[in-house]
Amino acid sequence: MFGAQVIRSHEAYLGLPSLIGKSKRNTFAHLKQRVANKLTGWKEKLLSNAGKEVLIKAVAQAVPSYTMSCFKLPNSLCEELTSMVRQFWWGQVKEEKKLAWMSWDNMCLSKEKGGMGFRDLKTFNLALLAK
Repeated sequence: MFGAQVIRSHEAYLGLPSLIGKSKRNTFAHLKQRVANKLTGWKEKLLSNAGKEVLIKAVAQAVPSYTMSCFKLPNSLCEELTSMVRQFWWGQVKEEKKLAWMSWDNMCLSKEKGGMGFRDLKTFNLALLAK
C-alpha cells in the first residue's frame, strides 16, 4: 500500500536478524549453529595446540563478536558457545569427557598473566554493550 516491504521474522540484514521476538534463544540459534559447524569441521583434522588456539581466536570467538556488538546475547547462549569452544580445545568428542587441566577463567587471562588469552564471551558481551 505504501510501498514498504513486509519484514519476515526469519529474514536477516547484514547477517543480523531483522526482528527479535520474545525468545532471543531461537533468534540467535543460527549463531550457535555456525560456531558448531566450524568446530565440527576442525575436529576431524589433527591440529596442534597452536593451530587450535588460532582457530578459536580468529574464527570461533570472532563469529559471535559482530552480533554481540549490536545485541546482548542471552547468558545461556554465551555459556553454550564457551562450552563448545572449551570442549574443542580439550579434544572432547561427542559424549567423551576429557580432563581440563586448567580452568576456563584462567585460560581467559592474558598470556602475560599465564593464561591463553581466550575471550570470556559473557564479560565480552557486557563490555561491548557498555561502550
